[in-house]
Amino acid sequence: MNLAIRWKLLGSCVLMLIVLEVALLGFLAHALGNTPLHFSKESIYIVAGIAVAVAMLFPLVLVLSLSGSSAKALSAITAVITRIGNGESVGRIAVTSREEIDNLARAVNEMAVRIEDRLAHLAAEKYRLDTILCGMGEGIMVTDPAGVITMVNPAFRRLFAVDGVVENRPFIEIVRHPSLHEAFKMVLSTQGERLDEITLQLDREIAILTHWAPLLEQEETRGIVAVFHDMSDLKRLEKVRRDFVANVSHELRTPVTVIKGYAETLLSGALETDIERAGRFVEIIHNHAERLATLIGDLLALSELESGELAMELAPLPIAGTIRRSCNLLEQKAREKEITIDWSGVEKTSPVMADPCRIEQVMVNLLDNAIKYTPEKGSVAISASETGRMVTIAVVDTGIGIPPQDQPRIFERFYRVNKARSREQGGTGLGLSIVKHIVQLHGGTVSVESTPGKGSIFTFTLKTA
Repeated sequence: MNLAIRWKLLGSCVLMLIVLEVALLGFLAHALGNTPLHFSKESIYIVAGIAVAVAMLFPLVLVLSLSGSSAKALSAITAVITRIGNGESVGRIAVTSREEIDNLARAVNEMAVRIEDRLAHLAAEKYRLDTILCGMGEGIMVTDPAGVITMVNPAFRRLFAVDGVVENRPFIEIVRHPSLHEAFKMVLSTQGERLDEITLQLDREIAILTHWAPLLEQEETRGIVAVFHDMSDLKRLEKVRRDFVANVSHELRTPVTVIKGYAETLLSGALETDIERAGRFVEIIHNHAERLATLIGDLLALSELESGELAMELAPLPIAGTIRRSCNLLEQKAREKEITIDWSGVEKTSPVMADPCRIEQVMVNLLDNAIKYTPEKGSVAISASETGRMVTIAVVDTGIGIPPQDQPRIFERFYRVNKARSREQGGTGLGLSIVKHIVQLHGGTVSVESTPGKGSIFTFTLKTA
């Protein structure tokens, strides 16, 4: 029943009771007309009092009943609205009729459903955004207009080596670099995007590409978003590429220039006029052509190894036999310098899982370097040891050694400790780089220990068969 109708019915009942009371008083006055006056008045007062009490009690009971049910419903609605305001998940208000309070309860239920759906959607969006930010390789930072950080992602912390709480701290406290703060001020004043490339000296030197953008709301800046992309690896690769091109050009230019020069001399008439010199020129051309072929072969081999597409034919390999064959290939070169080679320390070594041709290439490169940089009447020794499932092979020489500052770069392409001396001895600067790639493709490691003037120890590891 409609609440307004209830209150109208209540008013009608009260009016009816008053009418009945008046009629009752009139009836009593007529019925008691012949009775003594004092008795009639007392009777009338009693009856009137009872009638008034009944007339007041009935509406009061009805009012309390109506207000009690209304208060209970309103209390339930208030509790649900309070929980919605606190962001809590709520149940539904029971709806039993079509009264105004029940209509209000129905409206609150519908509002609760819409709010819960919206909150669930926002939670899903926040989770998706957090996942994206955590998975990004670029550092992200958001600040308010005053430069106080409101949000950063894990990549930002890694990039700037930041620990602890970052949020609600000024940006200038986290990254103390004038270029970054200058860019922040510029974006804040111009309300435009900005791209910068800067170099920071943190625990290491890093090159960063920064992208700044304002957060605008009704043409008013509400904050700044900055994206930091670490360009160090790209810069390093670009430098390696430039160095590679320069080194290859230099290495190719020398033999080509020599070949071209002596060929022109022969063509100009030396071939007929000076047979002895012509023969020496042809020998020089041949030597440089061989050097050129060796360089091209090493470049092709290194390209195959670095591409990762080179198929390794791994099989159980008695490493002692491969080392013995490598020593035999370089025996003449060692004999010319009266250098002794001792491989007795590998005779009882367990077989390894390896590609025979590639491991022989590793041994030849290491032995060739050892002989090349060991003075006359020196020595080269090869030993092997086993640790767990790995075999470690060491090539020890008594050569000139490698300075400490050069040892970390010795396995780089074209890197030479003494460039002039290496070229005189016919090196291409690619041998140790090839060694490193072959060993790594076998799942092993390669390293060097050296003392200038006393010699070097090159070691590499292979898995046992």
